[in-house]
Amino acid sequence: MTPQDIVVGTRLELEILGDDGERIGNVYVSQLLEHQDDGTIVISAPISGSRLVYVPDGITIRLTFVDPVQGVLGFRAVVDSREYRGKVAVIIAQPGSEITKVQRRHHFRLEIVLDAVIMPADDDAAVKNDSDGGAAKKSTPLKAYTRNISGSGVCIISEKDFPKNTLLRIGLELSDGTQISTKGIVVRCREIEARKSRCYELGIKFTDIAEKDQDRLIRYIFQQQRLILKKDREREQ
Repeated sequence: MTPQDIVVGTRLELEILGDDGERIGNVYVSQLLEHQDDGTIVISAPISGSRLVYVPDGITIRLTFVDPVQGVLGFRAVVDSREYRGKVAVIIAQPGSEITKVQRRHHFRLEIVLDAVIMPADDDAAVKNDSDGGAAKKSTPLKAYTRNISGSGVCIISEKDFPKNTLLRIGLELSDGTQISTKGIVVRCREIEARKSRCYELGIKFTDIAEKDQDRLIRYIFQQQRLILKKDREREQ
């Protein structure tokens, strides 16, 4: 399989790579828009929040996608140029010829809205102190929802802000009814506007997730990606 075999419309994860081959910044969502006769590909420019992400000409990027048979695959490409197709900002990139299987399956990020509840994990200690006769008070779990999720972390939209390095207990309800309970640490928190109100976007890295729950979560992410891929292909027919 080569990059030219990837179906137009396929959702991609885009990473900007430094000279050492390590990722710079976040992982962004993109999409394959076109194969060109000269072998280059046209992909949608990544957006963070409401702003375009600047991707310089000549920079190397890594693009990752889900194949329904082979799983998560990826390849590198070099950015040739940036332009607009109508009102859509796009990147023209020259892909390498080799597509490799991505072993870090738990890092693939799915853009999806799911119900969630969060509360400070130190309330666990508060409950213990209370049972020992202390005057601890437990917080009420806060309702929230996800923006995206992977096997190693989740982005949650909350009405309450939590400082970086706060340890949270997280409950997730997947759309197939599966319940996931885990703990995670806030690695970033920024104020945003969502659903016409002020909210906070919490980037959370899982720190304590049972292996069976992680397996369920990864399997669910793959299933959803396959459904998205199937719908994209049906639209192309």
